[in-house]
Amino acid sequence: MIAAAKADGKIDAAEKERIFARLNTLDLSAEDKAFVFDELAAPLDLNAVVAGASTPEIAAEIYAASLVAIESETPAEKAYLNMLAVRLDLEPGLVTEIHKMAGAAAPA
Repeated sequence: MIAAAKADGKIDAAEKERIFARLNTLDLSAEDKAFVFDELAAPLDLNAVVAGASTPEIAAEIYAASLVAIESETPAEKAYLNMLAVRLDLEPGLVTEIHKMAGAAAPA
């Protein structure tokens, strides 16, 4: 989610608000929250995001989380999603289905 918010090179107020709202729904320790805040401040590391996809199911979840974190699909955000799908080795049909389930426009 944080990586997607950083896809266009910045995290705007609406993206921060969505991230903080999501954090508030989770039972996180102060240490866990500090980790998230550190990640918000760190540069985007797509390799680390992709490395977290140890199964095809997790890969799809990572993509879905990124998709819903993006509010307006700028060219940079679309490029990020396209690159993420490729790097996660997601089939185009699955990507289209994830978009449909999220109520987002189908990828180009």
